[in-house]
Amino acid sequence: IIGVISAVLIFGSLVECRVPSGSKLNNFDYTAINCRKHSAILTDFGAVGDGKTLNTKAFNSAITKLSQYANDGGALLIVPPGKWLTGSFNLTSHFTLFLQKDAVILGSQDEADWPELPV
Repeated sequence: IIGVISAVLIFGSLVECRVPSGSKLNNFDYTAINCRKHSAILTDFGAVGDGKTLNTKAFNSAITKLSQYANDGGALLIVPPGKWLTGSFNLTSHFTLFLQKDAVILGSQDEADWPELPV
């Protein structure tokens, strides 16, 4: 029963959000707990969703860029359809990582792509 109540409270507080026109994803709609004031798409940072190209630098660049908006409504990083190979990256507060339908994040099998990250 507690799980059902929690689900109702969480899903009952979801809102419809829209990425504003003028971006590459004109009027892109998504459902979230909080709408984000700023947004970007992973490919803006050089990512390639072919399942072979390592995209760790693109994820890190996007997160670093978007984290500057933490005190201004937060930010949304949209991961478009594709297979996005990556090593480790840190997410930040007031940040939404949104995977579109058919977007898959693949973890690199190379141990060198998984350095210990600062806490």
